[in-house]
Amino acid sequence: MQKKIQLSLLTVALVSSLHAQNQYNLESISVTASQGTTLDKKDVTDSVIIITKEAIEESRVTNLAEALNKLGGISMAQNGGAGKTTSMYVRGMDTERTLVLIDGVRYNNPTSINGAEYSQIMLYNVEQIEIIKGSQSGVWGSDASAGVINIITSKASKGLHGAVNVEFGSYASKLTSLQASYATEDFDILMGGSYYDIDGFSAAEKVQGDPEYGKRYDELNYEEDNYKNQSFNAKLGYNFTKNDRISVSAQTIDSLVDFDSSSYSAAAGGYVPTDADLPESDLSNRFYNVTLSHKDSINDIKFLYNLSKFKRDIITSYGDSTYKGSVNEIKLEDKISYMEDSFLRVGASYQKFEQIEITDNVNASFTALSLFATNYNKLELFSDLNTIITESIRYDEYDNFDNSVTGKLGIKQFVSNEFYVSLNGGTGYNAPTLGQLYGQWGANPDLKPETSLTADITIGNNNIWLTGFYNEIDDLIEYDWTNGYEQTIGKSKFKGVEIGYEDYFFDSLGVNAMYTYVKTENADGEALARRPKSQVDANIAYYVSETFDVGLSAQYIGTRYDKANLEGAQTGKYTVANLVANYKANKYLTLYAKMDNITDKYYQTINGYATAARSYYLGLNAKY
Repeated sequence: MQKKIQLSLLTVALVSSLHAQNQYNLESISVTASQGTTLDKKDVTDSVIIITKEAIEESRVTNLAEALNKLGGISMAQNGGAGKTTSMYVRGMDTERTLVLIDGVRYNNPTSINGAEYSQIMLYNVEQIEIIKGSQSGVWGSDASAGVINIITSKASKGLHGAVNVEFGSYASKLTSLQASYATEDFDILMGGSYYDIDGFSAAEKVQGDPEYGKRYDELNYEEDNYKNQSFNAKLGYNFTKNDRISVSAQTIDSLVDFDSSSYSAAAGGYVPTDADLPESDLSNRFYNVTLSHKDSINDIKFLYNLSKFKRDIITSYGDSTYKGSVNEIKLEDKISYMEDSFLRVGASYQKFEQIEITDNVNASFTALSLFATNYNKLELFSDLNTIITESIRYDEYDNFDNSVTGKLGIKQFVSNEFYVSLNGGTGYNAPTLGQLYGQWGANPDLKPETSLTADITIGNNNIWLTGFYNEIDDLIEYDWTNGYEQTIGKSKFKGVEIGYEDYFFDSLGVNAMYTYVKTENADGEALARRPKSQVDANIAYYVSETFDVGLSAQYIGTRYDKANLEGAQTGKYTVANLVANYKANKYLTLYAKMDNITDKYYQTINGYATAARSYYLGLNAKY
């Protein structure tokens, strides 16, 4: 066993294993989304967090929202339990400002008022999750002003392979998944699926100030809000030659979400959640990709077609509504290697964002024609120490918004073999979603795109680092319960620091922690709602033996207010801890157990919406 193991904050996550295949050196981790191509993490200037397949499996997280909250150090606010609407705040910037990709296919729903639906993505087939912080609009266009979350799903490896997972737990939860693959030198196929069913608990609880605040749903005699999720994925690839390949992929997500409505309360000074049998939401999402690629010593050419399709049927006691939407994308790009460790990535794309069957059967859409380029250089300007420089620029021509030019610049200078200083800056562009413009809930057709500026500086190495960041958004779009979606004219500011630490001791103890401080302020000088001012995420992994490991994770959320301007309920100042254990019976079979919220802490991330009590889960994972 190596005497020194470099453990990534997210690679280790809650637990790890002493087997060789689970020992990670940070330099071996690759990042795909940073410059639109694959690079070693150490060669990326951006602030990046990586969640590997091993981290997902060993921490036993089930969906994207849970992984980002437990493993990514990102703050979360959720309208209840499993499957409910979730907001993820990257450096204080909200969900719709972060672009989510599944194998390069856009997951952000144009019919939604809240961007991507994080809680609907199950992780049974995920190979890696990349969190790229800071504006990436210069590479990816709209929806990426806060960053990009890139989900890379599993690929078929040579031979025949299979995996099955079964888990049962609290709230009558049942999780099963199956995946099988076969590959030769020329041909590969992979198929898989998962089924998740949980009775859950009531999304609604009492708000602060109510005499019954602090009681859970069973004490209040509230009904359970169930959740079901069926997901399927398939990949097929054929290599015409050693340089030419065609690949096709499809992923489906079908889910049924019971949730609770809200009603106005004069005593509470606003809307409060109310327990009800209805409403419920039936979601049906589809993601497709076809890629033709050619790779030689100079060129890496890809011609691809991506299609994202979204459908939501919402059933309420007041009536039903259906939203259909899609994103069509055609893209041609080429990565041109023009000298050692240097390349130019150039390309063009056409995107159409469409919403169908919205209120009053009025359809809406907009298109974007784009040209983009990224230059990357890895040089040795000072002795044998690496200097990495990246520049990106993108032009987007919209048919019903102002055209945009966005860009980003990154510099990473190593001052020793491990110690570095990294600076990044970028401009962003966020078009309002069609749901915000024309949807049923607080729509405002007069909304204009946001523009933004982000910058950060990082000093550190593989074990400890310090990042300072500053973001600002012009004409921020926010939701107001009284007036719906509104635009705050002027500059809204997000600034703060991130401090991370990770190390491995005595060949048996892994420790990592991250502290985040964020200060937000809209153009009117008011602090934004639901962003914790400070947050600490810590993990300890103890390797009892080569076959048994135990992990403890904890998250502290500091001061957080439910409404803007430090008003409303104070929903922070709490700590939640989780425990997980893995036992490897043999090379094929692993048994695991986990306990979430081990202290049975009562807390709410949104005033009046419930979170889980202490809960237990047992599972079995088999691989061939």
